[in-house]
Formats: sequence, structure tokens, C-alpha cells
Amino acid sequence: MYSKAGPILVIALLAACNSNEHAHEDAPTYYADAKPIIDESCASCHSAGGIAPFKLETLEDVTPYAALIKKAVEDGTMPPWQGQEGCNEYANDFSLAPADKETLIAWIDAGTPEGDMADETEVTEKASLPIDLLVTLPEPFTPKTSPDDYRCQLIEWPETETKFVTGIEVTPDVTSIVHHTIVYAVGADTAANYRALDEAEDGPGYTCFGGPNGESDNPFEDMTTQDLLDMMNAEDGESPVQFQRWIGAWVPGAAARSFPTGTGIRMEPGDLLIVQMHYNTGTADPAPDQSSIGFQLADSVEREAITQPLTDLGWVTEIPLLGEPMTIPKDAESTIHTTTVKGDSMFFSGARDSLGLAEDSPLMVHTVGHHMHQLGRTGYQELHKGDGSVQCLVDIPDWDFHWQNAFTLKEPVLIGLDDELVLECDFDNSQANQPIIDGARIQSREVAWGEGSTDEMCLSTVYLTAP
Repeated sequence: MYSKAGPILVIALLAACNSNEHAHEDAPTYYADAKPIIDESCASCHSAGGIAPFKLETLEDVTPYAALIKKAVEDGTMPPWQGQEGCNEYANDFSLAPADKETLIAWIDAGTPEGDMADETEVTEKASLPIDLLVTLPEPFTPKTSPDDYRCQLIEWPETETKFVTGIEVTPDVTSIVHHTIVYAVGADTAANYRALDEAEDGPGYTCFGGPNGESDNPFEDMTTQDLLDMMNAEDGESPVQFQRWIGAWVPGAAARSFPTGTGIRMEPGDLLIVQMHYNTGTADPAPDQSSIGFQLADSVEREAITQPLTDLGWVTEIPLLGEPMTIPKDAESTIHTTTVKGDSMFFSGARDSLGLAEDSPLMVHTVGHHMHQLGRTGYQELHKGDGSVQCLVDIPDWDFHWQNAFTLKEPVLIGLDDELVLECDFDNSQANQPIIDGARIQSREVAWGEGSTDEMCLSTVYLTAP
């Protein structure tokens, strides 16, 4: 039933809103307090043509989403930094500082007062990287699957002398659909394997959800004990365990990344770059993308670096001699798999060998990465020292496959022969957490290690140098 009191009530509410600024004279204002924070931490994605579904570039853009912004800030879901506060301190932490959270929440609670435009402070632009080499994806690629498409393209490394990558900057071509980029490299001895993947699939590059190996079958399925021994003694390029050099990664909002001072990753003539592009068309139409990657190079560095993957060989190979498989039961809401990688393991020994270090040399850990697929729930890594002390490296309480970050430690840590890195992954294989493929949620089933979009992984990557 219509009431004549309705218009009076509306006018009263509007008057209350218009007088809001006077009722909160000490409250933060948009131009003086909120806008610098939003410009710094949100607008790089929430901009015209950006990957985010709406803009946050003006007060008119922000106001309709004030309640949503408050919840995201309180929950810590935006900006999408996944590290748990209190585990460690990171040089590349882009989460909101506690004071900035308080300011935004207080501003929204006060009714988003505008304030004086003259009070606006300019945000310092993020430093760009001096680029020594710029490469571009060989062909434009238009995403075919929705909303997510993972595509790898190959780029021949053009340098004719040994170089060291000391920094990386990704420039997305179509910013509205480029969700993340990971750049890998392999040597001339294994490059043919990736060219075969490229040639086997129509169009630019090949599908590569889990990593640059594509959605390949398990090469260990029919392996005998003698095959295993041969694999462990194989020369580079002969083993089916092919771990690529991780050169660098980019997610929306990330600045160009310089590697720790005096360090760099070796690149040789004949190397091959593998660029994994993650396209998301959930908020934008597919379009042909031809992104580019810039490299900062040096002829030599004080300490050569390597990004070393760490995991459990039993998980990867499903060979009982090497350990238990990484089985995730059907419908299980929580399945935790944990492994311990010892400082004298083949992973760290291989890193020492690649870096030309003595067999008993400690290694310096600068950056830690964590990798799971879509069933990932939480992730954790810690360092157990030989003296009994324990140090948290990475704690991810709410894993999101689409927002993977590397964690650069403010203070690098040493790992020696007597130390251990503990890697833990928790998976949710319940029906409610199944990925949606072709518009339908798939049925829960038993899951194990694999490269495919419905397989899983539990992997650490560490950026290592000599001490």
C-alpha cells in the first residue's frame, strides 16, 4: 500500500546523506586519505580496460562498491596477497598496511565523504626496469576456453653470449584478459620436447594448465626399477623428470621485478623461453593478445641464482621405492600431504652442482613459491634447522590458484646439509569445490599428481644462490 510518508522519508534520508560530511568532521576524506590508498593498491587492476570487473578510478566509481570494498579489506581478499601475516616478512608484500585498512574502513563507515580536491596527494609511480632485451609472443592468441585459458608460447633466446637475467618486466597487450604470466627457460638439450608440444597442437603455442609440460601423461607409469636407476644417473636432457628454470612471473598490479642485488639467472645461447599466459575472459570479451617481456641483463653477477623446484618424488612418480603417492580421496573436504626435503637431498645437491658449489656448501634462500591446482585449500612451508629451531617461510591460509605470488624474504635464510624444508598442502576434494568445465561442475573423484587441469600438485620453488 502506498504511503504519503514515503517521499518525506526519502527526503529525510537524502538530507542525512548530504549532511554526512558535517556529522563526521574528523573522518578521513576521499581526496586526502582514501584515494591515495586506492590508487596505489587497487586501481592498477580496477581501471578502464583492466582485469578487474569494475573501475575504482574516481569517487563516482568507488561509492557504489563501498560495502564490497570494506568486506574485501576486512577479509584480506583484496589486494590478493596470499601470505599470512606473522609468518615472515617479505620485500614484495603488496597487502594493505594495517593503518591503510583502518583508514579505508573509517572512510567507508563515515559515508565516503569527498573532502577537498586540493588535499589530493599524488601516488609515487612504481619504478620501471631498465630493459636490455625485449621479446614479444611470436603470434597473437585469442583465448578459446572460458573463463580461463592457459597457453604456452615458445621464444628463441636471441643472445649469442652467456648472459644473466637480473630483472624482468611483463607488459600485457590486452590488460582486460591477461591474468598472470610465468616465464620459464630450458636448455638446447631439452628444447625439442617443447617444440614437439607446440607442433602437436593447432594455433599459436599449446595448452599448458599445470605448467609448461602441457597436459602430458605420467612418464613413470610403466617404469621398472632398472629404468629408475638409469633415470637417476641420466645426463641432462635424458631424464623424464624435466624441471624448467623459472625466470620470473607477473600478476596484475605487480611492478617490474629486480632480482636480489648481485644475483641473476644464467642464460646460454640456444636456450628456449617458454611463456605461460593465463587468460581470463570472465569480465571481458576474448581478444587477440601478443604480450611482451622485458629483461634486465648482465654479463656477470656476484652470485649466480637458480630457481629450484622441491617436492616428493613419490608423489611425482608414484613409484613405491621413492615414497607414497599423493592420493586425494573422492569427496574428502580436507586431505593433507606433507613432505620433508633434506638439505642433502638430490634437489639441493642438484642446485649446488648447477651453481658450481661444493657438495657441503650451504645455500641462500631468497624467494619461496608455492604451487597447487584448483583443489588447493591451504599451503605451508617451514625450515627446520639442524639446531632444532623452526622458521616459517610461507603460510597460505586460503589458497587461490588464480592469484599465485612469489614470496621474497626481507631477510634471506641459509639452508645447510643438516637442515630440512617441510612442505605441506591441504586439498578440498568435496563436490562443492570441484572446478567448472564447459559450464558444469565436474564430479568429485580420486585425484593424484598430474599436469592436467583436474589433476593436482604440491610444489615449492626456491630462488637460491651461494651464501
